[in-house]
Amino acid sequence: MADELRKLRREAEEAADRFWFIGALEEMERTDITLSIRLHIRPGLFVQVFRGTKSGSLYLALIEGGRRLYGIDREADEWHVHPYGAVERHEPLPQGLEPEPIHRFLARVEDLLLKYELL
Repeated sequence: MADELRKLRREAEEAADRFWFIGALEEMERTDITLSIRLHIRPGLFVQVFRGTKSGSLYLALIEGGRRLYGIDREADEWHVHPYGAVERHEPLPQGLEPEPIHRFLARVEDLLLKYELL
């Protein structure tokens, strides 16, 4: 696995330990150029992380019942948000989520979980 993917996997493992609402980490798929991880919150609610090194893409999404509730994506080195309640929209996020995109995304997810009583 590429160094980028190993680093992202490590960050996901640290996040599973650090964030109180993450119950389990599940690696869905791994190839030489992709990594897909689920961070389970409760049955039917999870965070999906997908990284493609060839395209440079990173997709982070809060999923419930097979639908995206909220997301942040990086495509072609540009970040955008799919807001809660309006996931079809793309709102620019010029500051991005680096250097720890999973941790920064989960901090936003935590706010949403509490605000919308998703737990």
